[in-house]
Amino acid sequence: MFHLRTERHQPDYILMIVVLMLTGIGIITVFTASTVYDLQHDTSAAHMAIRQLAFGLFGLGVFGVITYVPYHTWFRHAPKLLLIATGLLIIVLVPGVGHSSNGATRWLGASSIHLQPSAVAIIVAVIYLSFLLTKKMTVLHNSRRAFRPAIMVVLMLTGLVFIEPDMGTSMALFGTAIVLMFASGLRMRPIIVTLGVLAPVGYLMIRLASYRSSRLDAFFHPFDPNVQSTSGYQLIQGLTAIANGGLTGRGFDNSIMATGYLPEAYTDFIFSVFTEQWGWLGDAGLLAIFAVLVWRGFRIARYARDRFGALLAIGLTSTIIIQAAINLAAVTWLLPVTGIPLPFISYGGTAIVLNLFAMGILMSVSRETLETATDVDSLAEIVSVDAFRADRGEPLPRLGQQRNQKSKSRPAQVTALSSRRLSPWQSNAGSTGRQKASQEPVRRNISLTWKAQQESAASRQGRSGQRERDGNKGSRKNKR
Repeated sequence: MFHLRTERHQPDYILMIVVLMLTGIGIITVFTASTVYDLQHDTSAAHMAIRQLAFGLFGLGVFGVITYVPYHTWFRHAPKLLLIATGLLIIVLVPGVGHSSNGATRWLGASSIHLQPSAVAIIVAVIYLSFLLTKKMTVLHNSRRAFRPAIMVVLMLTGLVFIEPDMGTSMALFGTAIVLMFASGLRMRPIIVTLGVLAPVGYLMIRLASYRSSRLDAFFHPFDPNVQSTSGYQLIQGLTAIANGGLTGRGFDNSIMATGYLPEAYTDFIFSVFTEQWGWLGDAGLLAIFAVLVWRGFRIARYARDRFGALLAIGLTSTIIIQAAINLAAVTWLLPVTGIPLPFISYGGTAIVLNLFAMGILMSVSRETLETATDVDSLAEIVSVDAFRADRGEPLPRLGQQRNQKSKSRPAQVTALSSRRLSPWQSNAGSTGRQKASQEPVRRNISLTWKAQQESAASRQGRSGQRERDGNKGSRKNKR
């Protein structure tokens, strides 16, 4: 690989402020939602809040350190991270090794400190797919070489998370991967076909498991007498808390549902407690903060200096969007209850630390953004010119022939990250004329490494010098 000197600047302070605000709101809300629960279990009223504060402070330390780690580091170590994440997901399924709770085996560790491998897998999936779809940038429209390797990794990780069982996290992981593959420029047809095949399979898997089937019944008929006291109880109490909040809420630490009516109010249904205290106006403020995070994340992706940074920013921002969307939809009766926490707000040590870790990587990308958005998909500092040529199936020039070789071919072209894509149902074997015409508007030159740029410049200088010499010869002949 070849690396250019990178002009780094200050990170995105707006994003930093948003992350600090969400972390603070989460710690305060955990305190108000867990006070009665702590007292009922003979611990101090602030026991869970103190633990969340400790994990939050540790996560902020990680956030600060990762901000100043060059994000290209994750490109170099992406395959190793995938192996580690896969190993953790396998180890947690070994009987007697993983920690079980409420019928699920999702954690590793002893005592009161646990690691949740499925939460690690989401971030690792983003890093690895960003790495893979950058390496495969020149063959994105070749499904066999680009889409298949990506979807195989996604299905492997999603399947391991699903059998823990953890349906909510598997949905978040798969959804994030689909967003990232769409943004990378992969052809839409295989993505749509995959979704069409997996949709009935997912529904069948839900119906085969009794606890998942009961959640689906609670979603369709929560007020049924046979459901409302069992699987529909938490949803009904959560909706009651939201209704009690009204426009302005009951005030700080005045939630009635958190006094024991809403089971484990400090976890997945913490949004209901927040709404009861601060009302719908408070909800609007919280959603506005999340919206600012989304805006800054996609802005960083838009102005990223290279493709890997752009994909990384899109993927990490999407993890927050999708997890928050699934949680809020489940709490407000738009989706079945899945058990996925609200990022930064719900109680959970692994969740808060990993979310801050992900935002640290996003901050690292923001330190190397450009002043203006580029129209060129750059591979600079990511893929060497030899690796680029190998991907395109071009023979590598021999040593000493690169400068003297006159390139008669046009510069290599790829589909830009933000350009129009092919029709979802357009086949590679279709009409050559129509396909060529449809692809021409979405092809752009790419910027290769420093070495390739020097080769190109030397070649241009050689051609211009040859034209001058030819012109001088012609003028001398005319004089004779």
